[in-house]
Amino acid sequence: MTQYRYVPLSGARQIRLLNLYAGAGPAELSVDLMHTSLDKAPCFTALSYPWGDPQPRKAIRCSGLRAEIGPSLHSALQHLRMPDHEIFVWADALCINQEDIPERTQQVRMMGDIYAAASTTAIWLGEGSDEVKMALGWLRRFDTVRVSPEFEPPASEDFGFISRDRAEKMLRAAFGKHRGAAFECIWALLDRPWFTRKWVIQELVKSRRPLLFVGRVTPLPWAMLAGWMDFVELCPAAKELFTRYCPRSHALEPGTKILGMNMRRATLLTKISATGNQILLFLVARTLAFRCGDPRDHIFTLVGIASDAARFNLNLIDYKSPPQDVWRQLAYDCVSDSMSLKLLWSLVLFTPLERRVHSWVPNLESLVAAGDGNILASQFTVQQVRDYNASGDCSVLQAHLDHGRKTLSIRGRILDRLQLLASDSRRFGSSDIIKATMDRNGHPSGESIQRMMRHRYQWLEECITIANTPGGSANGEEAFRDALFYDSLILKEVPLDLGVARSEFSTQMRFYKAWAYAADWLAAAALASMALESSLLLENLITERVQRRFGRTEKGRIGWLPPVAEEGDFICIFDGMELPYAIRPAADGRYLLVGECIIPGLMMGEAFLELPSGDSEMIVLE
Repeated sequence: MTQYRYVPLSGARQIRLLNLYAGAGPAELSVDLMHTSLDKAPCFTALSYPWGDPQPRKAIRCSGLRAEIGPSLHSALQHLRMPDHEIFVWADALCINQEDIPERTQQVRMMGDIYAAASTTAIWLGEGSDEVKMALGWLRRFDTVRVSPEFEPPASEDFGFISRDRAEKMLRAAFGKHRGAAFECIWALLDRPWFTRKWVIQELVKSRRPLLFVGRVTPLPWAMLAGWMDFVELCPAAKELFTRYCPRSHALEPGTKILGMNMRRATLLTKISATGNQILLFLVARTLAFRCGDPRDHIFTLVGIASDAARFNLNLIDYKSPPQDVWRQLAYDCVSDSMSLKLLWSLVLFTPLERRVHSWVPNLESLVAAGDGNILASQFTVQQVRDYNASGDCSVLQAHLDHGRKTLSIRGRILDRLQLLASDSRRFGSSDIIKATMDRNGHPSGESIQRMMRHRYQWLEECITIANTPGGSANGEEAFRDALFYDSLILKEVPLDLGVARSEFSTQMRFYKAWAYAADWLAAAALASMALESSLLLENLITERVQRRFGRTEKGRIGWLPPVAEEGDFICIFDGMELPYAIRPAADGRYLLVGECIIPGLMMGEAFLELPSGDSEMIVLE
């Protein structure tokens, strides 16, 4: 049979639609590819699916000719087609000529509009296993409970959080004695490859009516899964319980630093799809844990849903541009906006200087390849609100490009210099060290856990020693505690918990020491530590903070520095910017941007109260 060949699209708003003919079971798939204006398209379903392994190729009949598609798309179309009538479907792998780069670029720019125009988005999760089929049933039962007037939140629940008592009643009503089985089934659902794919973010956000399809089971409205993810996120007790049922084989993906990454991705999808007014760099920084075959798609997938998309050059989406040119153009478009520049520079934080495009321009391909992108999902500084105000209220961002757009001149002030740095502690939050605590059967090993705790306690002691350096605080433990808990986001969301954590910190440190060194107290110390009211908050804080380095400056300030910082780096505050930054002297009076810092005493403009106005200078970053 003759191979199908694409006919070029004739207009800027032209798309192709699949006319999917009726059929059932294993019968051959037959489609027509028709051209239509998106603005005059018939009612159609947009398909959202993981491309998966392209082999073995599956043959279909396309406009009377032969075409080949991947097994994932073939399976999706087989299950979507109707037994007695034809339907119109849009599926990117077939409806876009993937070999025609200009067409691919143009169609990608339109994809948000395509999903917005579709009457339904079919989210294809794959063939149905027993567990995943049951997950849809459990989610329907939970949704019935969630929307019941009986379980409306009482006025006593603050900040939108769900109390342990109300959560327990909801879980009992939805799952009865089968809670564990329900949790395991939902985890199996979240483990489907669709949840890892970067393109699904735009597809979901733009969809009018997204439905989850699994095999031939009745599709589940996305809102029902979103209701479950919201519940878990808003109830720490339920989240902790649900996480316990995360299958050990899927608890840590290779290269990740976050337990239950599938749950984290699903939670992000829920938040992003439910929230408007999200700027491009915020979306980029929060979603690097999602996967795409082309590194440029970490940008291209999000432009269509960004609230500030008009500020970026439309030519940013161009598959003819090499990745490094895309990263540069993204950075150039951020230079005039302090919020976008802050978020852009949050991406350089974890990358060695030699793996960046320029010191101030991140290389997203290198960042993601190193696995560092996953930790960004939990970074407190990755916010699109101004939580801090290091440069004060009287300065504005002044920056421009020089030397063929390779250097950035930006006005700011050098205020201090790094004197002491604690050890690089990122290994304590990596998947490798957590896996090292398990035996060959995947069960925790007490000896290995104690060894890990010993290393972590030694790091905590090292930080306290730095905080207690002569000329600093008389009480190093208190100074370190205050730096550990210094975070405006936590202060706003859980102020009561933060107060408890401060009061229990010394006790927690004693338990950590016993856990680390006293073999006869290992189990008792672990249980006592977990029994403290603040233990979970402290664990989460330490997990976040170990991604940075603790240090002290020449002027006695202590705080959290980039993991690639070195003693001798300068601390600088740029006019109009929210955070202080570490910079490193380079040749010819220029500097290298090292990364953002969290240093109490510099975060709210305090340093400028002691400085004369107009004392800033142009600092050249290369």
